[in-house]
Amino acid sequence: MKVLKGGLENVPGYTFSAVKAGIRYADRLDYSLIVSDGICCGAGTFTTNRVCAPPVKLSRNRINNPIKAILINATNANACTGEEGYKNTLTLCADIASRLKTEESSVIMSSTGIIGHQLPVKKMMAKHPELIRSLSSDKGKLIPEAIMTTDTVPKMMSVSFSSSEGEFIIGGTVKGSGMIAPNMATLLSFTLTDAPVAKDRLNSIFKRVIDKTLNSITIDGDMSTNDTAIILSPDSGRKISGSDLNNFEDALNFLMWNLSEKLVADAEGGTKSVKIIIKGAQNENDAKKAAKAVAESLLVKTAFFGMDPNWGRIAAAAGSSGVLVDENKLSIYFEDIPLLINGTPVSIDANKLDNILTMADYSVTIDLSAGSSEALVLTSDLSYDYIKINSEYST
Repeated sequence: MKVLKGGLENVPGYTFSAVKAGIRYADRLDYSLIVSDGICCGAGTFTTNRVCAPPVKLSRNRINNPIKAILINATNANACTGEEGYKNTLTLCADIASRLKTEESSVIMSSTGIIGHQLPVKKMMAKHPELIRSLSSDKGKLIPEAIMTTDTVPKMMSVSFSSSEGEFIIGGTVKGSGMIAPNMATLLSFTLTDAPVAKDRLNSIFKRVIDKTLNSITIDGDMSTNDTAIILSPDSGRKISGSDLNNFEDALNFLMWNLSEKLVADAEGGTKSVKIIIKGAQNENDAKKAAKAVAESLLVKTAFFGMDPNWGRIAAAAGSSGVLVDENKLSIYFEDIPLLINGTPVSIDANKLDNILTMADYSVTIDLSAGSSEALVLTSDLSYDYIKINSEYST
């Protein structure tokens, strides 16, 4: 496997465009289109929030169809917009389908931004000729910027991997820096490959990868109405199988984990990325549950921001998770430095610990000594700037 320079533009068989539609702000890329040369198999995971946006509902209904295009807008989530919002989604997708001379059912849509506002459909429709006319493979470079909301940097990556059929490429982009606690948060993720993967295999592999990557990060514990992660693979030719599928999954997992790290590194107001590692849990579900309890604790996250080695907050969060925790067997480490061993505090080398706490990324390991299962959740700290950004978001 090789890491390539750039992102979606490296994947053969797709074209892209991005325009300034003035959806919420003037003079910024906010409306984009991904089009496959042929028809694709698609797989997707979506928010489990019961309050979900019309584009999520439409894409969830269509993801098992042959897929030709993904229409994406930023700055307006088209969420909590009722029947009118759903009709607007249908209208926009239908017009794109007509211009591409493809079935309406082959066009899906994703939106991100402020909740509770109808899309400016006339403005957006007026940009459709330009979206179609400007399609090119090179414009894949624009998609990461065009899907941003409060992100401070565009996020993209691409890798190649070897198979018995030759080299294939996977490219991906993600956006999101707040309202992130995916359980497939304003999180959008689009991944493309030229590797032909059978639909059932694509579904199962993508679900496994998402569970280990996008579903293993948290920024603020809030789940969005619009979370969407989609992957497309060409529905043509002989499908890869056997060890080639293993190579594909390994490459996809590598790419999605790196994109997940980029999301947490760009957390709203964030200064730290911290891996919460649970060891010795009774089972995998307990391990993940305990890791998320620690990773989403506001007291823990503020301690990370303040560079305070307050392991008591970590112990309390793990103990409140509902999983089996025996305080007499509980151990906590910052990197390889123990702070608590079998329920007993240990003397600490303050200088070594300070060096860890000033790092931009480090790990905290909690050993429950209740079994053999492990889990990892990547989290951010919680800073003053997070409050400022989110207190002013709608104004």
